[in-house]
Amino acid sequence: MRLALSMLTACGFAFLTACGSGFSGSTTSTTPGVVVLEPGAGQADDFFVAPSGTAPLAISAIAYSGSGQLATIVPDVSYTWAARFVNPATDPVSVATYSTGSAPNGFHACPAMPAVTPPVPILMQSNPSTNTTAYPGYALLPATSTANEVFLGAVPGVTPPYCLVILATSVPGNVIGSATAIVSYTP
Repeated sequence: MRLALSMLTACGFAFLTACGSGFSGSTTSTTPGVVVLEPGAGQADDFFVAPSGTAPLAISAIAYSGSGQLATIVPDVSYTWAARFVNPATDPVSVATYSTGSAPNGFHACPAMPAVTPPVPILMQSNPSTNTTAYPGYALLPATSTANEVFLGAVPGVTPPYCLVILATSVPGNVIGSATAIVSYTP
C-alpha cells in the first residue's frame, strides 16, 4: 500500500499517464524509469510541514528502473530540486491534493493558493554557524547543487495553510518525481 501511494504521489505531477500502473521507462538497471519521493522518518506517505516546528521535513528521492515486481533501485543517481506553491484553481487534481498517512487516511484538496508566493526555500543540513534560514542547522540548497535528500519547511512570511509541490529531477536521465506537501498546523 505504501509503495502504491508513493507511486501515485510520484506520478502526480503531469506524469500520471506516463507512470501507468506503477513504473515506466527503461528496463535497464542504470537508467531511471521513475523517481519516487519519500517523506522522512516518522511520516507515513504524507508530506506534512508544521509551520511552528523546529525542524523541516526530510524528503528523499529514489530512482527505479523496470516495472512492476521487476523494478530495481538505480544506484548512483543524484537529483536537482525545485519547489513552488500549488494553485488548486489551475493545477491538475493529481498535484492539488495531498495524502495523510494517519486517520483520517486519504487524499485531501489543497487550500487556496496564498496571495503572496515568494520563492520556496529548499534546505540542506549545514553547520549551525553557517545557518541562513529559520531552522537551526539548515541552509539553502544552492540552485545548481544535487542531493539525494533535501528538507522543506514553512515559507517565511506566508500564512498557512497552503500546499507546495516539490520536484526532483534525476541526474542522469532527467526523470522527474514529485510530491505535494501541506503546510498547516494540522494535516
